[in-house]
This record gives sequence, structure tokens and C-alpha cells, in this order.
Amino acid sequence: MNKLIELIENAKNIAITGHVSPDGDCIGSTLGLYNYIIENYKDKQVRVCLEKPSMKFAFMNGFELISEDPFVEADLLVTLDASDRERLGIRGGMLDSAKESICIDHHVTNTNFAKFNIVEEFRSSTCELLYTLLSEDKISVATAMCIYTGIVHDSGVFKYQSTTKETMEIAGKLMAKGFDFTKIIDDTYFKKDFNATKLLGLALTNVKQEFDGKCCYGFLDYNTWSKYVSDKKKMDGIIDNLRNIEGVEIALFMYETAKNEYKVSLRSINKNVSSIASALGGGGHIRAAGATVYGNIDELLKDTILPMIEKELNG
Repeated sequence: MNKLIELIENAKNIAITGHVSPDGDCIGSTLGLYNYIIENYKDKQVRVCLEKPSMKFAFMNGFELISEDPFVEADLLVTLDASDRERLGIRGGMLDSAKESICIDHHVTNTNFAKFNIVEEFRSSTCELLYTLLSEDKISVATAMCIYTGIVHDSGVFKYQSTTKETMEIAGKLMAKGFDFTKIIDDTYFKKDFNATKLLGLALTNVKQEFDGKCCYGFLDYNTWSKYVSDKKKMDGIIDNLRNIEGVEIALFMYETAKNEYKVSLRSINKNVSSIASALGGGGHIRAAGATVYGNIDELLKDTILPMIEKELNG
């Protein structure tokens, strides 16, 4: 028996949470674990506490029950896909009120912030790691759909270098549970609404190259992107389009979230962008990372971020 299952069996009230601005892996792992517990441990009271995710994930069982309330006292707090306490946002305080806590994660920058930690940075996703901690014969279709979605999103539909033979084998076992896996990929990974597609085109029109084309970067101010989309999560795919430009080794995309506040996304082909994100106060994976930075955009790019990228390219 692994530590996660041991803690679940010994708890009555369980809270599950993940990082701010939850992505597919975060949502898939939190709701995947939620479904697994309520189906196999009928005596447990379980709540998922997250920022409200994108509606494209509303097909997951339990989505409508997600609570944004961070003030939940629990026997056990399970955090998934969060590398440090700060990534939990206002829900970080739940670590102090919970009797026990465990972190399940795959980020190389994880700080082991919970009482117990299961961190395997070689995994394609937290969902892949979660699958290895559960009993295969107790995973329902509802749970499988959640976990499969998370693997798809954090592996770039099995394209990123973190994808392994085991990743594919686990995906196959989940598919065998019986659900429309093609629809999950199309609806949650590739499809964009009309305005988000127009915004993507605008962003691509204004990108720039540096360092002999090895770096491609773009920026959107708040007034520009908010005219097209109300949900900033709809900009998630922009960075991947920059990385796919021929010759690009590191892609950078930034957008304004408040005055002098910017969300930074970094992607690479074979360079370590997690070190750049960590230096900026963020974190993530070797090939995909991010941070939030503050200051003047031109100065941030010229004096801080682009020099960091240049150093990594030449390293």
C-alpha cells in the first residue's frame, strides 16, 4: 500500500486541490482522484477546491461540484500538480488547517512542501503518476476519462519528450475502459472558439525573433486580449504555435494580467526553460515552464528575460 492510499483510508474528510489557473493535468488529476475516492470509499466526504476551470472540461464527473472556497478543514489535504505552496494561491492556507497533507506532483522544481510528498519528475504528467498509485481494477470510466485528459494535455498529445513507453501503455489501459478518447482530444486540446482563433492570429502577426531565429517571442497587453476573450485560459495554445516555428529553440509568450504584471510562458525544444522560470520566481518542467513578473515590459524583456534566454541558448 502506498502512502496516498494509506492516508485516504485513515481520513474521513478529504480536501483535494491544485495550482492556480488549473490546466488539463491539474483538473484531470484532482477530479480523477475525487471520482476514485467517492466510488471506492463510500464513507469518505470529499471536496475539490480549485479556481473554476475552463468549461471545456465540464464533461468530467464532479466538475460542477468544484468549490473555490479555500477555507476547508480536512483530515487530509491532497495537492496535485502544484510544485510549491505559492502555486496553490489562497488555498495554500489549507496546508495549515489539515491534519495530514500529501503532495502528488511531477515538476522538477517541486519543493516538497507537504508533510508527505510523492514527486516523480520523469513522469509525463501528474495524471500519469496518479494512475500508478491507484488500483487499475478500481478505476471507473469516469476516473479514466479524467486521468486520460491530464496525460493528453501535459504530454502535448503524446508529443513531448516526457512521453515514455509507460505513458503510452497507461493511456492504452485507460482507453480500454471505454470512452470517446478522440472527442476528448479534439474538444479540450485542439478546438478554439472564433474569437480565440482571431486573437491567435493577431498574436502571431506581432511576434518577433531574436538570436538568429532561435528565440521567438510575443506579447499581448490586457486591453488587446480582453477585447477578444474574457477567459485568459483561452490563450494557452499561443505559446505552442511559437515553439513550432522552424528554427525556434526557445519560445516566449507574455500577456498582461494587471498594470505592470505579466504572465510568462516558456517552451523549448531541447533547452532547460525551468531554470529561467525559477529565476523569475516561477517553475515548471525542463521544456515547459512559466512565471509571473512585475515591472515595465520593455525593461523586463531587454534587461532580464531575453538575456536569460540568450544564456541558455549559448550554454
